[in-house]
Amino acid sequence: MVDCAEKPPPPAVRSRAAGRWVGLGIAVAFVPIWSSGYIAGTIGARSEPSLALVAWRFLMACAVLGVVSLVTRAPWPTSPRVYAHLLITGILLQTVQLGGVFLGLGHGVPAGLSALMLSACPLIVAAAAVPLFSERLTGRQWIGMGVGLLGVAISVSERLSGGGRLSGYAFTVLALAGLAAGTLYQKRFGHSVDLRTGTTIQLLGATLTIFPLAAGYGGLDIPMDAAALGSLAWLAIVNSIGALILLFVLLRRSPGGVATSLLYLVPPATALLAVPILGQGLTLSIVLGMAVSGIGVVFVIVSRPASPGTT
Repeated sequence: MVDCAEKPPPPAVRSRAAGRWVGLGIAVAFVPIWSSGYIAGTIGARSEPSLALVAWRFLMACAVLGVVSLVTRAPWPTSPRVYAHLLITGILLQTVQLGGVFLGLGHGVPAGLSALMLSACPLIVAAAAVPLFSERLTGRQWIGMGVGLLGVAISVSERLSGGGRLSGYAFTVLALAGLAAGTLYQKRFGHSVDLRTGTTIQLLGATLTIFPLAAGYGGLDIPMDAAALGSLAWLAIVNSIGALILLFVLLRRSPGGVATSLLYLVPPATALLAVPILGQGLTLSIVLGMAVSGIGVVFVIVSRPASPGTT
């Protein structure tokens, strides 16, 4: 008698399917978690100097994740060279990026324009990954990159305005360079390091470099009220630890341009979160921009990677 029952898929197929679902879950979680940092930062900045908020955020995150690493007995790097690479990554991703953003805003750069400028990061990472890692994107993925950036421009179009000093734009460009360079540096040197200890070391580098900047730009005082302390705790635990580790996991699973393409969804997602939390209005440009960015990200993520000899 012939057994006509459907055979289950082989373990390798089930493993790949499970891996795709895990990757999708990480991507879905990454966008609102990363976006929430702008909401918490807005709340905290109402009552304390911006760089003070960043400095204490790094210190708290470093302390918390350091304790977690010790309690869970996570392996620490043994090579001084690895420590140096991790410290450099932390300075680029944290101090240069966030310090540059806040200094740019302080010198008059409009928030919408700042978000738009930083949204060029996926394109820079994708282009740089070609010579650095021999990564290739298909033509459809490059189109998706452009569509994603267009969606960001649409979503922040009503908040774009002139003004701001030249120094402010220089700080914002520096922030973009820190985000892109830190992402590439992490992908090159951070792939084999335990994420708990590696991120702790990166946060240590950020803490040591941001405190002198914060002390000279507004001071280090933090009001002891619920809004300031709540935003500080959220930024430290959820964003400096949670969001950063999710980004690193995405970089380990995907090409750099594909992983960072999710950043196109951050400005419109932040605008959506601001409606119930900050009481800001929801405009047609935000809804349309999120739809366009979403289409671009889908183009990037669902396309098959190009072979090394194609573009």
